[in-house]
Amino acid sequence: MLSILIPTYNAICTELVARIHAEATRLDIPFEILVADDGSRSEIDEINRHIATLSNCCYFPATENIGPARLRNRLADQAKYQYILFLDTDVLPVHPTFLADYLQEAIQGGVVCGGFCYQRGKPSAQHALRYYYGIHVEEKTAAERNRHPYAQFISMSFLADRSVFKQVRFDEAMHIGYEDTYFGILLEQKHIPLHHIDNPVYHLSKEPSREYLRKIRNAIDILSRNIEKQRTHVRLLQWYTKLERCGLTGFVARIFQITQSAIEKNLTGEKPSLKLFAFYKLGYLCRIRRNSISE
Repeated sequence: MLSILIPTYNAICTELVARIHAEATRLDIPFEILVADDGSRSEIDEINRHIATLSNCCYFPATENIGPARLRNRLADQAKYQYILFLDTDVLPVHPTFLADYLQEAIQGGVVCGGFCYQRGKPSAQHALRYYYGIHVEEKTAAERNRHPYAQFISMSFLADRSVFKQVRFDEAMHIGYEDTYFGILLEQKHIPLHHIDNPVYHLSKEPSREYLRKIRNAIDILSRNIEKQRTHVRLLQWYTKLERCGLTGFVARIFQITQSAIEKNLTGEKPSLKLFAFYKLGYLCRIRRNSISE
């Protein structure tokens, strides 16, 4: 019936597994929970190993970091049931009928995305960027996501027929969100049904703003090396293409170089500007593309 797959890295996921395990047990369905580590710190790995003491649960430790895309592909290969539910490690279901709601909407040969949201509250200054970007940009209802279903695919929480992974794989060259975008592109190209429902998880990430910016820069570095794969699907690349056609990428790169420190001061503060964040990503892409061309 259901294989629940959780890739984890430097995060304790015992509460998530306990909740999912409890509901699956109540539903009285055949299930398994597979948790795969990606080279976490030893103290976190030691706590997560207790997951294996629960019935129908397996924990796979790791000695090296292989990246989220490769880890998801490995987990999908190990799943034994028809339906696969992928969950990120830093989430918790909003509703107590989370699994039942997913299974009710399961699509044979297709994919269902439940969406995600953020618990409301005033974040600390060092966590403000991730929080405000989440609630103002990332949170979307099923109706909003279904307007452009493939472009809105997010791997944080989704249910898929196991057969999907015989046709589509996560691109292991991508990282930090852009592998999700490319997975959605492949689903559309293969004409695999994708539907969005309102069955959210809370995204519990409290990532410090400086660390979040570092990850964003790293993701854009990788995206810039795979630009043709997603040029027409990623909004950041759409804006870059417009600037490129107008011959303005060099100008934007120079403006970014002058203002980067000031923008980062705003983005790591208590009231980060999401408009500046959008420019930050575009400016950084223009700069690294200019540098790569000049080399």
